[in-house]
Amino acid sequence: MGHSGWWFVMSSLSPARLRRRFFSAFICLFLGFGALTPTAHAQTTSTIEGTVTDRQGLAVAGAEVRLAGDTVGFDKSTVTDGNGHYQLGAVPAGTYRLTVSHSGFGTRAFKSLEITLNRTLRFDVALEVSSVQQEVEVSAMPPLLETTSSSEGVTITPQQIVDMPLNGRNYLDLMQLVPGVAINRQADLNSDNATPVLGERANNTGFLIDGLSNQNELNGGAGAQFNQDTIAEFQVITTGYKAEFGHASGGVVNVITKSGSNDIHGLASAYHRNNAFDSSDISGNSVPYLLRWDYDLAGGGAMVRDKAFWFASAEGIHENRQLNFVPPANTPQFLINNEETYNEPTTDREVRLFTKLDQVFHNHHLTEQMNYTNLHVNSTNPLSLSNSLPSTRTNLGDRSLLLGFSDTATFGSSSPFILNIHGQYRDEPTLASPAHPQAGPNTIFNVFSGFTTGGIFGDLGSPSYGATFTSSTLDQKYGIFGASLAKTFHRHTIKFGWDFEHTNVDGVEASAQQDQLFATQADYLQFGPIDAGFFLLATQGGLTPQANHVKLNNNYNGLWIQDDWKITHNLTINGGLRWDYDSAFDKKDNVSPRVGFAWSVTPKTVVRSSFGLFYDHFRLGLVRDIPGFGGADIREIQPLSFPRLFYGVPTIAPDLFGVCQSTSMTDAQVASSGATCPFPGFGGNTSTLYGVDHLNNLGPTPIPANAVVNIDNVQQLSGLSPNAFLSAADAAINKPGSFWFWGPFGTLSFLVIQPSNFPVTVDPSFATPYTRSYTLGVQRQLSNDWVVSADYYHKDIQNLLGVRQTNLDFAARIKNSSTAVFVNGFGPWYSGKYDAGILSFEKRMSHRFTVGGSYTYVSEHDDGLNFNLGTGSLGSSNGGFNGFPTDSFRGIPPVVTDPGSPGCSGGTNATAAFFACNGNYVPRAGVFYDGAKLDSGPSDLALRHTFETHGLVELPWKIQFSSLFRVQSGFHYTQNALVPIDQDGNGNFDGRDLKTARNQFTSPHFLNMDMRIAKTFPIRERLKIQAMFEFFNLFNSANPAAVNFNQNHTPLLPGEQVFGTVSQFLPGREGQVGLRIEF
Repeated sequence: MGHSGWWFVMSSLSPARLRRRFFSAFICLFLGFGALTPTAHAQTTSTIEGTVTDRQGLAVAGAEVRLAGDTVGFDKSTVTDGNGHYQLGAVPAGTYRLTVSHSGFGTRAFKSLEITLNRTLRFDVALEVSSVQQEVEVSAMPPLLETTSSSEGVTITPQQIVDMPLNGRNYLDLMQLVPGVAINRQADLNSDNATPVLGERANNTGFLIDGLSNQNELNGGAGAQFNQDTIAEFQVITTGYKAEFGHASGGVVNVITKSGSNDIHGLASAYHRNNAFDSSDISGNSVPYLLRWDYDLAGGGAMVRDKAFWFASAEGIHENRQLNFVPPANTPQFLINNEETYNEPTTDREVRLFTKLDQVFHNHHLTEQMNYTNLHVNSTNPLSLSNSLPSTRTNLGDRSLLLGFSDTATFGSSSPFILNIHGQYRDEPTLASPAHPQAGPNTIFNVFSGFTTGGIFGDLGSPSYGATFTSSTLDQKYGIFGASLAKTFHRHTIKFGWDFEHTNVDGVEASAQQDQLFATQADYLQFGPIDAGFFLLATQGGLTPQANHVKLNNNYNGLWIQDDWKITHNLTINGGLRWDYDSAFDKKDNVSPRVGFAWSVTPKTVVRSSFGLFYDHFRLGLVRDIPGFGGADIREIQPLSFPRLFYGVPTIAPDLFGVCQSTSMTDAQVASSGATCPFPGFGGNTSTLYGVDHLNNLGPTPIPANAVVNIDNVQQLSGLSPNAFLSAADAAINKPGSFWFWGPFGTLSFLVIQPSNFPVTVDPSFATPYTRSYTLGVQRQLSNDWVVSADYYHKDIQNLLGVRQTNLDFAARIKNSSTAVFVNGFGPWYSGKYDAGILSFEKRMSHRFTVGGSYTYVSEHDDGLNFNLGTGSLGSSNGGFNGFPTDSFRGIPPVVTDPGSPGCSGGTNATAAFFACNGNYVPRAGVFYDGAKLDSGPSDLALRHTFETHGLVELPWKIQFSSLFRVQSGFHYTQNALVPIDQDGNGNFDGRDLKTARNQFTSPHFLNMDMRIAKTFPIRERLKIQAMFEFFNLFNSANPAAVNFNQNHTPLLPGEQVFGTVSQFLPGREGQVGLRIEF
């Protein structure tokens, strides 16, 4: 078999056979290497290799190569082989001095050799013949090209972490420097839309800290936050990453922290912001109040020179910030006045502590570390709740503790085995609670200008106020262990390993209550929030306190093997195989082959390509409300209530659920006008239209018009007992017995959805989300300092998880007549496709400046209404995980017939698709139909155009300028319909307008520039002070945070906001001063 035949044979196997072969190969390699325990972690270290030659290019064998650096006293030597080749592995990222010597040649020394994280650096050396052993020292200029790796990504260097302007001093904000990373500032901070990597959900990204997991297995994304001055550097691998990186399909953020050195070094800093430095980006508005202090102390040194080292840091953050909030258009003034007491500044209090110990004993490098954070944020709202008034805000608190250890051991001399073992314990409790519980349950107030608008939702807006959830507490605990072994055999570098992670989540789920009120402002002021008009009170929660308990467990195992095969001096093949298994979900066929190549066409040009499968990790938060997994047993009930019977109802919503009643005419007026029900067939409607007084004359005593009626006063008002009145009301509108009941607050009510568990099932077709990725790129070094790249990416993103109603009666779409109790199936219903072209450039620091940047063009489409996975409390309060699709049906449609109605002839789908009289699309019978495809459109996770550039200039007098500039297309959004539709007939009305495509519209573009000006004052040789001033959003751009999605009436109603106009803005220009002392 040829050199590469093993790969093609392996990729042609079925998943089951592939898994068996993989286990066999893994065990054989394990036994062959001896009882050294599994696998190698190159994630936290690097390799330097090269060839030593003489002036004529002939190999110099036996030359001594020595690499020494200050980081943890690193000092290693090796000798070149017969081909003049040398290799030093397990090199911590840092700055080194490389010395090459041989008898008969002059010694060459290279200072300031920077070796970045997780890289194989090729550094060739030519020696000059000399009879005198003299040393020539020059500055190292390593090549900018990566010649042995097919993966794509960027390393954020220590200089960028220290010298770039960082809003909030969050090092992960520098991910905006990485080509292909979308920055959606309008998205909630930790949501899937916030920082997608190459079109993947942001929380599908894996996070490592010193080779230890820092991944939140409940909700996705990063676990603990780290002090910026703790981070040495980090690497973002966007795709094509090797098999050693797993449990993530959306890229890997690989971080290393600082370590001590033989000399004591430290720093102290303070940063201050207040609104005196700021400007408002909203015309006519004053600058929002802001006060922020950020204190930081860090230092490290040696406990035993060259043997034991320490590093520690501490940071405290104190911030008070008035949100950049504008009340939604047409919000009643009395509500704005009521909300003033709740419109207090958001407070942020954070503490971050870090300690790290390193010991170097012969061939072992031991590390122990502790990271502790404590965060309390009070009175905050995510940007997704732009229409929510201050009383809806929440308090958030979380604490994290990480205890970790690792041991990297080398066995052998010139080409040693490199063994790494690591373990950690993490404890991460969180709390979410309403900031203003005294404001009562959440109410969405649909404000109507009158009783004849003919709409479902308020024509004067829908402000939201009050607390949506009760308090929720969850405690995540992790026990993690892993090991790896690496060895270079001639042209092969073999690595294999095992990762284990136990996750336990224990806590209490929240309960939710949300009232959708439909009323005029005058009625609200006269009758109050309960009796003002028609309302829908949705309640979710456990029937008992025990039912709200959450107890989730998962054991994750990952096995992997990879080979970096150097076929020739300029061609390297990276091949690998990985198997991932989560016990909670019992999917055993998640085997992912990966292969790629890096080809140095010329010494200055590298072509690279890769293919691979990348499985995501299962977020336990997705099943936190499914009892079968240990989640809470949540029940849901949604009654529609009429506190003044049919009086005071300005909306046509009841018509859509089987109670067709006039909003303004009495029975007599209906009869004289000849008016009929405008929605016959919906929910069992006939052509009969009921007047506002239709239920006021059921008993011996007529009930006064517009009177408040409830279970406590109905007998006094009507002369009928409460039960007798219900029976009379059922008969009055030709409904079966027990249609009406006395519901919330004792009002007359009926159920729009039968009480049910939510959600209740994991579909049998459940599968792990994965990405099939292809890349092709070329990188060209133009000079010693400049490099340019062009890359193409294609991704098929499969098995995206979501929820739909799996017991939907297909025929229900004809008359919107579904009465079945929902069975909500959680499964792999959705998919997407991503294509991108990226041009990038970089110039390293020389001639006093460095600059880099990229342009990205993206085309991504998927079929999910909302790809932000809802693992928050109740996971589905907004319609389920990523929202029900517009059409939940998935399967082969049966033959159905619409008998027609006045003005509509009806039809059948026996031979062709048609539109039913209610406007619903009915696909052809006998042909597989996936209703989610109605929602195909541009993805929430990608922006069409992005241009980013960043740079740093060092001027005389120790003055430094650095900046980040970004301009990108606006975010996609979907138009809401004037009259929502129930496409599949399940009673769940979708707000989008099917006359336009999902995400057809784009907000105004985003433009931002952050800038930093710094002046350094050298005091002594090892003491300097740096003063700085930073501007964020330097141009004070009015960047959109939210837009008006609602379709407009024709003509526009008084005060109606125009569709597509910006309704909320991101913060304007903000300034920060800082002082940094280094010693």
